[in-house]
Parts: sequence; structure tokens; C-alpha cells
Amino acid sequence: MFTPAARLTHTFSELESALKALTQLITDTANTAPVQACCFSLPLVATGDEHDPVAQISVHRLDGEQAITAALNGFQQCFIQPNCSAKASFRLPGYLVLPSSVKPELQSLIEQINRLKTQFKAQVQDAGNRDQKFALVHDTLPGLITLQVYRHLVLLPHAVSRLGFTWANKQIIQKIDKDVLIKQLTDARLSPPALTHAQTWLQCVDREIYDVKRLPANAELRLRRPVKTHPMANVRWSEEFTPRQQQVKAHLPLLLCQDEPPAVTALENYPPTKVRKRRAATITDEALIPRLHIYRKLP
Repeated sequence: MFTPAARLTHTFSELESALKALTQLITDTANTAPVQACCFSLPLVATGDEHDPVAQISVHRLDGEQAITAALNGFQQCFIQPNCSAKASFRLPGYLVLPSSVKPELQSLIEQINRLKTQFKAQVQDAGNRDQKFALVHDTLPGLITLQVYRHLVLLPHAVSRLGFTWANKQIIQKIDKDVLIKQLTDARLSPPALTHAQTWLQCVDREIYDVKRLPANAELRLRRPVKTHPMANVRWSEEFTPRQQQVKAHLPLLLCQDEPPAVTALENYPPTKVRKRRAATITDEALIPRLHIYRKLP
């Protein structure tokens, strides 16, 4: 009977083997056929800087063999780097365009890799509460950053005519029912966070419940949670699919299998020189419940 640690080690070993097979396939292909490659190297986040507001990000472009090497290393990057924050995951937006002839073998390999990533995540989630999950991962594989293991590799399913890299720093906005929120707050009264005095917690939550209850009956609430700035890619398919265009996350290089290279818009430094105008705000700037990112919608 395997222990949870043994199962996790076995799955991770299988994943490493599959990633090495991917490296070999791409390397062999690049030695025999043209492979268009480009990566946009981003600065690593130093320990202690992970919560600082993002004011600017410098992008260093890599092409050709440098980009292929960076991409293959990036696919296998799962552990904390020296002097880098364990709370800021590694990112390397970019793309590799391989010949269409390798798509069947590449697709099979990517499916195997992503299946192992999903299996690894499920084994971690089955470990119990947060502390038990942390102990399982970091006692078994010290220095592992689970998010980097969980992230699936992306093989785009169709030929692409245009690939545009950009930055996203949107906010998650959701409508919140007032009665549901009050119930959640009431349930939270008896569950103070770690290192928080029970009486202090009660006073805090009771104040939040009071602030919600005293709102007018027609008041609307919104959850407005910021999302960290991250690279995205706008993909336009060559054929007349619906929708013709799709947006995908670009934390790691995208894989394409096609004989005609797409037109590419490179990733710029952040902030970009051109910024799209946003619609007028419909949510107040002052949070009703700051710790939950709850705001009141303007009438």
C-alpha cells in the first residue's frame, strides 16, 4: 500500500519523464525542420517583493535557439529559484511553432503531461486541510511551487493566423446578495483566523454585519477583487471558427503545430504605451468590507 508521499513522488517522477520526452521531441524536431520560437523573459520576483504593487515590468525578448532553450527549461521549472519569492510563480510568455507533421505525437504527449499534472493536484488536495497539504508537498518535494506543477501546457487546437500578446490586470467583479452575505458573516463569527483573538474577531464581524444591515433595501453589493497583472495572448484562428478569436493565459510558451507562421504582436513592457479607455466606474472606491473586497454599487 503506497503512502500519500510515495504516490506523490511517483506521479511527479512520471511527470518529469513526460516533460523530458517533450524536450526530446521538440529538440529533435528543431534539428530537422524549422521551428519558429520567441519568448518574453520577465524579471523574477525577489523574496519580500511579492506583495508590492506592480508599477512596471521589463520584457526581454528571446528568439530562435535561445527561445527554444528557455521554453524547454520553463516547461520543467517547478522549484523555488535562489533569492526568489516562493509566493510569486515563474512566468515565461511566448510561443513555439512546430511543423504540422508532429502534431499527433505532440498532442499525445501534451495530454499525458496535463493528465499527470491534474493527477498530482488531486493527490495534494486529498491530503486534508491546508497544513496537511503543505506538509505533504514540502516534506516530500522540498522547495516545490505547486502552482507551477498544476499549470497545464497549452497546445492550440487549430491553425492560428494572428497571435497578440498583451497584459491583463482586470478585476473580478461579481454581484453579491445581501442576505447571503449576512449569513456568511454570521457563520464566520465563530471561526476566527489563526493568531486572531476570538473577542476581537467577533467585534470585527459584528461591525461588518451591522454595516450591511443598515444599507437601504435597494442597495446592490459587488465583490471587486483585484487580479495580479499577468500576460495573456489573443488568438485568432485561421479558419472560420466561432468565435473566431479567443483569449488564453500565457504564463508559459504556447505550442502551435502549423506550417504557416502566424502574424505576432510581441509583448511590450508594462505598462504598455497605449492603454484602452475604461468605462466609467459604477462601483464606489471605498470598500464596505475591505477584507472581503465588498463594495456598494452606485445608484
